[in-house]
Amino acid sequence: STAMLCLLVCSAMLTVRGAPPPPSPPAFRFSNTYTDNMILQMAPSQATVWGFCEKGSSVSVSFNGNTIQATVSEWLGETTWIVKLPATDNVAVGNGFKTYDIVAISGGEKIGLSSVMFGDVWVCSGQSNMEYPLGNAGCWNASNINCTVSDPQCRFGCVNNSDVENARMATYTNMRLQENLGSRSGSKEPLIESPNTGWVLPSNISHTFSAACQFFGRDLYDALEPKRPIGLIGTYVGGTPDEHWSSPDALEKCKNLNKSWEFPANFTDSVLWNSKVVTYTRMTIKGAIWYQGERNSRVDGRTYNCSFPAMIEDWRAKWLAGTGGTTDPEFAFGWAQLNSNGPAYKWSENGTEPYQPMDEDPVGIWAPGFASIRYAEAYTTTLKNTFQAIILDTPVASGSVHSPYKQPCGSRLARGALSTTYGMTLPSNPVPNEISRKGNNIVMPIAGVGSGASLEWRTKFGFEVAKADGNDWYTVPIISVSENTVTIGPVPDKLVAVRYLWMNSPCTSVPYQCPVYVSVPAIGKDSGELDFLPMGPFVYELPLGL
Repeated sequence: STAMLCLLVCSAMLTVRGAPPPPSPPAFRFSNTYTDNMILQMAPSQATVWGFCEKGSSVSVSFNGNTIQATVSEWLGETTWIVKLPATDNVAVGNGFKTYDIVAISGGEKIGLSSVMFGDVWVCSGQSNMEYPLGNAGCWNASNINCTVSDPQCRFGCVNNSDVENARMATYTNMRLQENLGSRSGSKEPLIESPNTGWVLPSNISHTFSAACQFFGRDLYDALEPKRPIGLIGTYVGGTPDEHWSSPDALEKCKNLNKSWEFPANFTDSVLWNSKVVTYTRMTIKGAIWYQGERNSRVDGRTYNCSFPAMIEDWRAKWLAGTGGTTDPEFAFGWAQLNSNGPAYKWSENGTEPYQPMDEDPVGIWAPGFASIRYAEAYTTTLKNTFQAIILDTPVASGSVHSPYKQPCGSRLARGALSTTYGMTLPSNPVPNEISRKGNNIVMPIAGVGSGASLEWRTKFGFEVAKADGNDWYTVPIISVSENTVTIGPVPDKLVAVRYLWMNSPCTSVPYQCPVYVSVPAIGKDSGELDFLPMGPFVYELPLGL
């Protein structure tokens, strides 16, 4: 029949053409980074809220008894509206916090957000070690810490004590998480929106969300008084260099410098900046944490020494502009220095390692590898309001670049944020503040040892020295550690440099076995909270003839 023929033809057309496209989103709406149950940045900052509208529209926002006229403008080819809300503090109510409704009005149309809290919003970004999730509650195998069997905790995706951690994160009902689900291959052009999970409780997605980010957030929540809600945005992709996450403006900072390590003049990238960061630059934030650098370790470390701080400064500039000045121009930025990777280095008495000379670098400080990336990361702490977590003492026995011991990563990042951003006085990572020679020994007074704390010594190898007339680094053992001084020796004459833990994996394959630590009070009582901090890698070039 005619009806049957039409049915067959129409079915065939649908089969060939596929399902009809999804309906276009409404012209007047909030950006998808804003959803019910979210957390906005609290006072003293003004939180921004933005969305989309028709060209020529007038938009106002009703919030907490105030009516605010929105600014309507073109951004990335779309007509958008944006408002700055009055600075709003969090207000404790029982075991939670006061929630608010936000209503946007255009013409006769109203749209709204409900159950919005005000607290601190942090962005968590980087590559696979930031992406590394808690894993399912039953994935941790306590009998396999030596990785005699290949399972997720020895490769990727299962944190130490995952059952305890999943249960614990479910108790953080004043935290909210949003994970970016945008294209992992990125975009050649900036995208105004990117798919995401919405803002949800940790109990909903803790097993798939960044473990380091969650542990950072919970330690902030536990340590800060008065309490405040914590909002965490996870945007990360494994195996990616920082060039992917840098805007074209940031990349330009490392071109045309007349250096062997710079980016070529015609170099372009920015693909993940475009697809997974740009959309957030109109949201007021407190700060960002970062875990990345593994992918950049294959080339001269001076490239990262330029591109990483350039990226940080550019993110700050872009957020400042995107939020109309409501995000601090020097917002807090912290990172995890690279962990150990690969088989543990086998130290030996009187051992040597040859120089790896580079252009303008005769002893090879910037030679490709994790050590030079760590050096660049340490150098980047010269930027204001930055902090670094030393975590190379958390290897996994398999030698994987992905360690399941993410609790110290989150905890040590939280320490940095609490000191740098929130004004708390906490012991920092120990670092030498000078190096001198006494007879055949090198003596190093150590800064960062707080009142009531002291250094401790777990293994004797980790230091090396370079001679002016040599071609090798020479292993020199620790001979004593006092309350705040490390002494190594004996050392040869005419030294030009001293370095510490300058290997991909310098501290055995067992966690917490680097040579020098400082004792500190643990900042919490959760699984994996530790009462010590490691001294991180360093290199000191010495006056000729020391």
